[in-house]
Amino acid sequence: MRAFPPGFVWGAATAAHQVEGANTASDCWALEHASPSVFAEPSGDAIDQFHRYGDDLALLAALGLNSYRFSIEWARIEPEEGFFSQAALDHYKRLIDACWARGLAPCATFHHFTSPRWMAKQGGWTSPKIADAFGRFCEIAADELAEDLAFACTINEINIPAFVRASRMAPDFSDAHRKAAMDALGAPPESFYMFAGTDGYAERAVAAHRRARDAIKAAAPNLPVGMTISIQEEEAEDHDDARTALAQRRAAIYDPFYEAAKGDDFVGVQTYTRMMTFRDGRTGRPKGAEKTAMGYEFRPQALAAACRDAAHATGCPVLVTESGYAGEDGRRCTFIQGALDGVHAAIADGVDIRGYYYWSAFDNFEWMSGYGPRFGMIGVDRRSQKRLVKPSAAMLGAIAHANALEVEDGETVVMDETGAPLGLGGRR
Repeated sequence: MRAFPPGFVWGAATAAHQVEGANTASDCWALEHASPSVFAEPSGDAIDQFHRYGDDLALLAALGLNSYRFSIEWARIEPEEGFFSQAALDHYKRLIDACWARGLAPCATFHHFTSPRWMAKQGGWTSPKIADAFGRFCEIAADELAEDLAFACTINEINIPAFVRASRMAPDFSDAHRKAAMDALGAPPESFYMFAGTDGYAERAVAAHRRARDAIKAAAPNLPVGMTISIQEEEAEDHDDARTALAQRRAAIYDPFYEAAKGDDFVGVQTYTRMMTFRDGRTGRPKGAEKTAMGYEFRPQALAAACRDAAHATGCPVLVTESGYAGEDGRRCTFIQGALDGVHAAIADGVDIRGYYYWSAFDNFEWMSGYGPRFGMIGVDRRSQKRLVKPSAAMLGAIAHANALEVEDGETVVMDETGAPLGLGGRR
């Protein structure tokens, strides 16, 4: 049996804006409702997890997972500058308590792409004010919430604005898009986190991470705190120009953040694919590679490569805070199994990997792509909001329960007629 270390964290992840619904005070909500918009559709009620979190957590616990990664929403807690909503803080207290009550260790992310509108109007993540504003939010939120967390992530994919810029992945903002953003948000689209990779971004983001980490540690000194980084397997075409371009790419999108992570309690690794750098400086899939619904290369092996890279570069323990697949569920099962094969092998080689969170727990709002791509191991009928457990969820739950890739005695998760898990059963 290929067992994982005792105490290994098995979880699934979400982000507030993508699952809670009605995040009306956020910059993302405004941009979704701009006309024209780079978002395929608005988030709306999402999957209404703001109200349904208890049942959702019960599903994850029944599967056999032992942790849940979620985000606390800055725009709900500080909807206007300087006003902190006790009602919103109390909501997240109840969510954290509900995690523990169901045997799920809560892992909270303090910023997952969305910010309050008032912050966007001041420039958002392009503003020199961002570190102080985000740090103040973290002080208030951590004082209320941090002592009851198992893990805290400061900023989700802290390098993604730099990644988007270097990979030329930003939308083509026409004059009409820019005017619509100004009309809806009172700020250009670059104020939104994912598009904020302007000059000086790395310095601003690292300063914000440090302020957040210090605030969280002040409230809960023993709480493990780290950033999460978008780390893909990176390779270059066999050509000197490609290798030079890849070195420049790594210097822009990884090196400053790896350096900043040194000394943190862990580094969160978030991996989906492999990126190939070509001799002309472009990045993309290798020719002929299988594509996911997001257009990524199907490459479960990328996760182990990213974990090894992050551990070597930072010297930190690794938490896999996101790894996932959008598409047909049978291929998702193959993807998860392949990714975990690599993680297990890396651990056997001495890489200190402490846990794995699948992205995502539920089909949800996938940012500019809307509700089309489905990463969830649990499906959602958004008209009825009914949840449907997919085979991939049962498979991961059985692995988590066994804490091993081979499940003893053919154990599997037993479902009722609606597809809800009843618990772990015996032989098939």
